[in-house]
Amino acid sequence: MDIFLGWIIFSLAVGAIGVNRNIGFAGAFFLSLFLSPVIGLIFTLVSKSDDQVKFETELLSNAKKQTQGLLKASDKSFTDELYKLKSLLDSDLITREEFEIEKENLKSTLPQKKTVLSLYCSSTPGISGRLMIRVGDKGNFIDVPQGRDNALDFDVSAGEVKVVISPTGIFASEKMVYLKTVMHETTLYDIAEIYI
Repeated sequence: MDIFLGWIIFSLAVGAIGVNRNIGFAGAFFLSLFLSPVIGLIFTLVSKSDDQVKFETELLSNAKKQTQGLLKASDKSFTDELYKLKSLLDSDLITREEFEIEKENLKSTLPQKKTVLSLYCSSTPGISGRLMIRVGDKGNFIDVPQGRDNALDFDVSAGEVKVVISPTGIFASEKMVYLKTVMHETTLYDIAEIYI
């Protein structure tokens, strides 16, 4: 009986330690009660304190704000830096060669623009349902009809891109075409005009 009473008293003590921790009173108490007060104490001490959780949350929030601030600053930095370089060149503080080298270094830090092939289907007489569109090794279904606002976008390389159009109907035939794309731009095509 004394062991059982001691077990409950130590479990209550461990629960009291867990009050200001992530585990809480109930978690620490029941863990100590069912396993043992020693194991419950270990889990309670390993559990983070409420102050530590609050500090980590504030730290994460501040880090997100700083990251967003840096991203906003980097949006303006290319034009600002180019303007600064041009003013240095105009005031003869750097040579034309140094200006060109620094300008190329700035350009290399810019994000690369994508070449996109955008496909939609306004209407197709004789074809209803869905079309399977394959561009290279990527493919997706498109409903017929479908407007420009729901177009399928594919990241492609510039030049001619192989596109395979496969209707889901039994008697419809597959068609393969080569579509031209423009580098760093979105090129839009209507499948209805291509397939007919």
